[in-house]
Amino acid sequence: MRRLRMIVWILLSTLLTGWGSSMSYADNCQELRQKLQQSQGKDRVPALEQICYCVMEEGSAEEQLRAIDDYAAEAHRQKMNDDEAFALSLRATLFYNNDWNDSIFIAVPRDMQRVSELEIWPVYYEMWSRIANTYIFLNQNKLGLRETEEMYEYAKSRNNTFGMGLAYSIMGSAYANMRNFDQCIDVFQKSIDLLSQQNPLPTALPDTYTFYCNALNDMKAYDRLEQVTHQWYDFLVDYIDKRHLEGNPSADVNWAYYYFACVQANLGQGKLVEAEQNLSEARSHISTVDSYLGQKWLYYMGQLRLMQGRLYDALDYNDQRIQQLETSSDKSVRLMVMEQRAEILQGLNRHEEAAVLYQELYLLSDSLNAQDTKEQLNEMNTMYQLDEKAMENERLQMEKERDQFRFIIIVVAVVLLSLAIFLFFRIRAARKLKQAHGELQVAYDDLQAANEVIEETTAAKERIESELRIARDIQMSMVPNVFPERSDLDLFASMTPAKEVGGDLYNFLVIGDKLYFALGDVSGKGVPASLFMAQATRLFRTLAKQQLQPAEIATRMNDELGEDNEQGMFVTMFLGLVDLPTGHLDFCNAGHNPPAIGTDGHFTFLEMEPNAPIGLWPGLEYIGEELSDIREQPLFVYTDGLNEAENTEQEQFSDEKMLDILNGHPFNSAQQTIEMLVDAVEQHRNGADPNDDLTMICLKVKKLNN
Repeated sequence: MRRLRMIVWILLSTLLTGWGSSMSYADNCQELRQKLQQSQGKDRVPALEQICYCVMEEGSAEEQLRAIDDYAAEAHRQKMNDDEAFALSLRATLFYNNDWNDSIFIAVPRDMQRVSELEIWPVYYEMWSRIANTYIFLNQNKLGLRETEEMYEYAKSRNNTFGMGLAYSIMGSAYANMRNFDQCIDVFQKSIDLLSQQNPLPTALPDTYTFYCNALNDMKAYDRLEQVTHQWYDFLVDYIDKRHLEGNPSADVNWAYYYFACVQANLGQGKLVEAEQNLSEARSHISTVDSYLGQKWLYYMGQLRLMQGRLYDALDYNDQRIQQLETSSDKSVRLMVMEQRAEILQGLNRHEEAAVLYQELYLLSDSLNAQDTKEQLNEMNTMYQLDEKAMENERLQMEKERDQFRFIIIVVAVVLLSLAIFLFFRIRAARKLKQAHGELQVAYDDLQAANEVIEETTAAKERIESELRIARDIQMSMVPNVFPERSDLDLFASMTPAKEVGGDLYNFLVIGDKLYFALGDVSGKGVPASLFMAQATRLFRTLAKQQLQPAEIATRMNDELGEDNEQGMFVTMFLGLVDLPTGHLDFCNAGHNPPAIGTDGHFTFLEMEPNAPIGLWPGLEYIGEELSDIREQPLFVYTDGLNEAENTEQEQFSDEKMLDILNGHPFNSAQQTIEMLVDAVEQHRNGADPNDDLTMICLKVKKLNN
């Protein structure tokens, strides 16, 4: 949906093209304000309109709002209805492009009421679309659909095909976000059919083609996408001709989006020559690669070169696109560009760089999933509040109707008593009583059936919760919770899943005077991650019992877990082997966070080789490392559920805070250290739900006096 806001802004900015090309922004505005002072009556309205255009070119959002308010107020005083409606539409667009969502939901409905009084319906429906699109931009797709369906029904009741077509277009975007592609394709085509009937052709139609083609690309329907581009081409030629847009920047924007859709179809069908030609056409309509459209061009050029096998050229285009990401806050775009880079690096056999990048992608994907979950919960809460309000209104209405019904019953009873002597009325009353009894029996039967459904649903819910509790108990039983009682070793660990079951793991094994230990974090969460965790735990214990080195254990686990791994799951792990009498540590880090080690009472991060996570690429040889003596040096290993724990403001606990706490308290025991960090994380969350599993292991090998 950020793409939607960008398109709205690009098309709006074309209104300003050519304005003040030979003068500075300040000079333009000053000259226009001087003209305004000389204007009177209705002449003031076009003068204020020109000031709006000037301020919208370079002014701040607050300055733009003041200019639009002045324009709207003067148009209202002069009773120039079209100008007033246009000014109110500009104000809604300003709120929309600057993410002023409170103003969208509060001020725009009030302005829509004024536009409806003026009966300027195209502007009315465009303003309504800003409200619906804001819900969708906030990823509250169900609320967006509810708003859009109301918009469609209202337009249908007035037989307004423009409003109906615009509503269908917004529905398409919502269904695309919800991955409901069948509905998405249906409503987008209906939108195009209705909007194509308008005269003149509306500016919403090019946007609809853009969103429609993006949805077809997401669902990999490349043949259908190619058919729609043919339809789009015929429309664009007619649209630009009828609106006399040839040579106008808005025509370049529309052509660029058209050629990008052609490129999507070409790449999906493997037509690389055609993709090259269409990218060349798109570039001819783009002023600079630093623009939004230029960034899209760089991405598709990188994708084309990747598919052509020209990997160094692909890397060059990707480098340029990566540089532009520094100013972007859109995580989904960053994820797409980084995925392209990882694929290029893997093709160049730069596996270590690719592995590091895949680890970043895993963290970024987890962050996006967490954000999506929060947004969905917010939407559910909002919908629940709306439904609760509707239910309360319905309850009050039912009480009112019940009181009225009681009054009617009393009146009828009095009438029946007074007319009891008339047999006809007595028979009639008996029949009514029999009918009411039958209806009551039917209602009672329906109530009984509803209660049975509720009982069955409740029982199913309790059964699922019971099974998840059993799964959690089974998983927690797989990690040891009884720790060695030795004079030469202080060891403690804990694991707290974010959900009923999780994907973190830890384990240890004491064989004679040797301690094997491991801690890991499986990609994803929930039941799939817990199953992968169980398999990894079993392999570690089996291989540790063979007394292999940590690097050899990691290599064999990678071969075993990577075989037939169609889901692409993996686990980051830190594996260690300590010779307790000498304190010699052999270890292997497989894509995991660096542990902290305390030397002379000061904790620092352990420097390590960047091995790949386990399970992605069978056949890798993992590199092991060693420390000659870690006696009296506490070692602390953890998962990112610690340093990336978030509070209600989505602020992370951070590596720095973890080190500050470790260094700010004397080391008394491994258990005290872990419990101290558990308390610190809980205080940091401040009531927020855990966003990831939290697992820690701490150990200290002691020197014994012989």
